[in-house]
Amino acid sequence: MKTTLRYLSLNAQATWHRQVEEQLQHLHRLTAITAAEVVLEHQREAKPAFRVQVRLEVPGPGLHAKATRHTREAALLIHGPALHAEARDNTLEAALLKATQDLEHQVQARQLRRLNGAKSKLQLSDISGRWTHAHAAAGAKMFFLNNHRTSQATNP
Repeated sequence: MKTTLRYLSLNAQATWHRQVEEQLQHLHRLTAITAAEVVLEHQREAKPAFRVQVRLEVPGPGLHAKATRHTREAALLIHGPALHAEARDNTLEAALLKATQDLEHQVQARQLRRLNGAKSKLQLSDISGRWTHAHAAAGAKMFFLNNHRTSQATNP
């Protein structure tokens, strides 16, 4: 997983870097992540003052709106859809935890949608298969009856 970590109005600290890595590893255990962009920001004039933005590139089908001409489209084909979360709180740790929980919910919702999609496709193929088998059986019955009537008419 390629990770990009940026600090805005903050001095980089090893503890923050470690916390980000721990949260990303937690999310990586839930789903495959090809790239992560994390922004840690301190806005002195805002309340709450700490903001965390996380954007994850995950494999799989789907589109997201931030595609610019060639490079972004190529990245989209490689990485798939993006998951994005932004959170604010009075401490950087709390904002990071909120963003991680939001992403965790997005991953779970995505997995549930995939599961439901697979179920509906299975149900459709089952219904289609039953219809095809029933249609084939009815056709075979009609063929047998027609041939049986024809043979009786020619051999009385």
